[in-house]
Amino acid sequence: MEVGIVIGRSSISEFNFVVNPAKVPKFGEYVVAKNSEGLEVLGIVREVSSFNRLILDGLFNFDYILKNVDQSRTLIEKNETIVATANVVGLIDEYNIKPNRSPIKPSTIVYEADSQKLAKILQPSSKGVEIGRLIVREDVPVVLDVNQLLLRHFAILSITGGGKSNAVSVIVNDIVRKLNGTVILIDPHGEYLHYVFEDGKEIGKNVVSAGIRCENLEPWEFASLIGISREAYVQRMHAERAFTTARIEKYSGKSFVEKVMDKIEDWINVVSSKNKKEIEYYDVNGVKRVATLSRNDLDALSRIKEYVSTFLARYEEVLQQKDMLASIKAGYLNVLNLSGFDEMQMRVVVSYLLRNILTGRINCVRGKREWEKICPAVKRPLMIIFEEAHIFATKDDDDLSRWMSRIAREGRKFGIGIGIVSQRPKKINDDILSQCNTKIILRVLEPNDQKYIQQASETISEDLLRDISSLGVGEAVIVGPAVKMPVAVKVRKFTGHYGGKDIDVVREWREEEIKLEDIAV
Repeated sequence: MEVGIVIGRSSISEFNFVVNPAKVPKFGEYVVAKNSEGLEVLGIVREVSSFNRLILDGLFNFDYILKNVDQSRTLIEKNETIVATANVVGLIDEYNIKPNRSPIKPSTIVYEADSQKLAKILQPSSKGVEIGRLIVREDVPVVLDVNQLLLRHFAILSITGGGKSNAVSVIVNDIVRKLNGTVILIDPHGEYLHYVFEDGKEIGKNVVSAGIRCENLEPWEFASLIGISREAYVQRMHAERAFTTARIEKYSGKSFVEKVMDKIEDWINVVSSKNKKEIEYYDVNGVKRVATLSRNDLDALSRIKEYVSTFLARYEEVLQQKDMLASIKAGYLNVLNLSGFDEMQMRVVVSYLLRNILTGRINCVRGKREWEKICPAVKRPLMIIFEEAHIFATKDDDDLSRWMSRIAREGRKFGIGIGIVSQRPKKINDDILSQCNTKIILRVLEPNDQKYIQQASETISEDLLRDISSLGVGEAVIVGPAVKMPVAVKVRKFTGHYGGKDIDVVREWREEEIKLEDIAV
């Protein structure tokens, strides 16, 4: 269908055309025109404006136009002109998009892009995830290339209620159900514990408790896990000494943590006694050391005892379970349930997970199969998705941020992909966000968030920023290697079940009101 004719000045990146009034294109519509070499170029409409030569700006006031417009309506309508501006997406080469090197030829007919051709252009070379359909073409599906999604990483960004969890659920469903892929979903609030696939079944979902063998941590990780602040240097020093000593003595699980507390209590008794205040401990290398304590150490040791005691009381069940690494299953959605932990403890647990997943994948890729016994999932490529990613991918230079950055940089060599999901993009580590090359951006209203997203992606232009701010709930702009060109998509509605949906406050209040009425009767 002819939608217009190219007019005025055109270039390799943009062209204007006068619009066929019988077929006025929508903002965001795809059109095709030929360049000066006669090759088809795909464009996307970025502006549509209308003017009338008989009613030019500023020449007539309101009263004059109101008085004369009815008398001259037919003549005025004949002089109405609609002009559109299209940005060049690229040269159409078979069903691929390549850079356009020649300007669009003036007087060329502009056609509406064929839906079947668009669908083939957007179809990846390998199997993928059908994330939704073009907003301007409901008959054109948008399929994400999973190879690129995993190996080049991705980010899903939006305001609260913009549709992030729905998009995550769609991606997870297709990766696990249709591709037999392995997903580890880091779930800080337990929102996905009751996830149900679109076939109505939970088979293929594996809820992983954050079972952790503290003896496998690094000493500083243990100190953070039990809640000791990074600035509490004396407390950390004593906690790490007790930790390395308990590990040398071959304790494990709950008994290991209890042994750490026993050591701390012994040292408190040493400080409180009238005898020489010397203690023996083992350092990280297994070398026995002697240290002299003073009354000044008593407060630090007492605080450590409180931390360990509280940790034991809160997480006794976690300490009794097997290590979470052994619980992760290949070909499953593995939901790591972190509900109940505070943010610092979440970060320690996830840092431990990433360190071992990366180490395990490196060993498997290099032919060392012993890691499959420790974590069976590492025998195959896997994707790690971080809900509330701003909790984990912070701007702090700590262990977790470093492991996430390393996987973002090196993970593709070993078949580990990461996906970060957040409503607070400007709080996410710059290096990690920039390494997430595919960005699925739902509604983002805050200008600073928009600019931060743009700075973290080379493919987001000012035009796309305007698109992002005008999106509705469940609509997204997708850019990056998982799609062949930037697209505006209506993300399909996930037909299974996931948590994280808004509570119907009014309904719950009304139910409570009805119960009270029953009681009154």
